[in-house]
Amino acid sequence: MENADIEQKVAGHYTQGNVVNRIVEALGLEPDKQGQVSVETLFPVDQLHHGGVALTEKMAEHAGMCTGMKVLNAGSGIGGAARFLVDRFGCEVDAIDLSEEYVSSAQALDKFVGLTGRIMHRVGSVTELPFPGEAFDVVWCQNVTMNVPDKTAMFAEAYRVLREGGVYVLSHLGESKRGTMDYPLPWAMTAETSFASPPDTMLQLLADAGFHRVTNHGPDAPSPPLPSSPTGRPQDMFAMGDDMPQRRANVAHAVADGRLVPMLITAYR
Repeated sequence: MENADIEQKVAGHYTQGNVVNRIVEALGLEPDKQGQVSVETLFPVDQLHHGGVALTEKMAEHAGMCTGMKVLNAGSGIGGAARFLVDRFGCEVDAIDLSEEYVSSAQALDKFVGLTGRIMHRVGSVTELPFPGEAFDVVWCQNVTMNVPDKTAMFAEAYRVLREGGVYVLSHLGESKRGTMDYPLPWAMTAETSFASPPDTMLQLLADAGFHRVTNHGPDAPSPPLPSSPTGRPQDMFAMGDDMPQRRANVAHAVADGRLVPMLITAYR
């Protein structure tokens, strides 16, 4: 498939319908309370990646996040990480995602937590960023790479928009080639739109893009919890579909037996 066709399929994968209504109902949010809900209230439902908010916090630690940084959230989902970064660090955040529904949902959820206008959300591709060069201190990317076949273009764009000394921080699940994947997975229903590049390939592609100090902090990052775990399971079905428990279970078993390797990478321009 051509890249445009893949992106169209990926965008469709992340289009569920009524995402905001499902979240509002699940959390018992009242429309007249917009602007009075805490960012933390949304953590169980808006952190659409393995490890939940614990992974977001660990990424912030390794990226050296601090007050006032200008951040690009490349592949922003429904805005969970962007809201975390604005609320926790006062960052200036631009957010981009392929899914029109996710972008509009992110804007609606911003209103509930009083962050309207603090995050600039838009629809777009991480392989063709609509931003000038050297515009950001941080490019932040959580579990987006598994949907991107052309990581050379993706990493080149991240490098282009980063300022000198800026950091690219990303989480990824890489196939180890120890066995085949069991589908569906959170990011793909079939292998057609799954591009979980092996860990060594990821690190080499980043180096080839010009990044230095490319480091995998994976062993220090939260892994997907097993289905039997009493804690750590996100309530991501409201944004991603009612079959998410099975999709998450397939990932957790693949991590447990070594077919998938969780990565948390920092790379500097």
